[in-house]
Amino acid sequence: MSRRMSANQSEKGRITARVPLSVQKTIQRAAELTGIPVNAYIVQVVHQHAQEFIDRYEMKNIVLSERDSEWFLEQLASPRSPNAKLKKALAQYRELIDDNEDSPAL
Repeated sequence: MSRRMSANQSEKGRITARVPLSVQKTIQRAAELTGIPVNAYIVQVVHQHAQEFIDRYEMKNIVLSERDSEWFLEQLASPRSPNAKLKKALAQYRELIDDNEDSPAL
């Protein structure tokens, strides 16, 4: 059973890409400069870029300036009262929810 688990943990996928020769040479040069094989370099760089993109997309790593973080904390500490536009939006939302609850399920 442990042999089966270790086989699953080491499963690998394959990604292939055809690129212009100039791109291939650039990637090969960068890999040489870092001292790692081209495949390892590509995986490392693309994985890092993909993870950063996903984090930005999912807003996992929001970085605020000192001024912005102070403003944000002030807003949390003393929130404003809802204005007329927000109150209207909430009323419309509640009306929509009430209408959907009254509808029979399909």
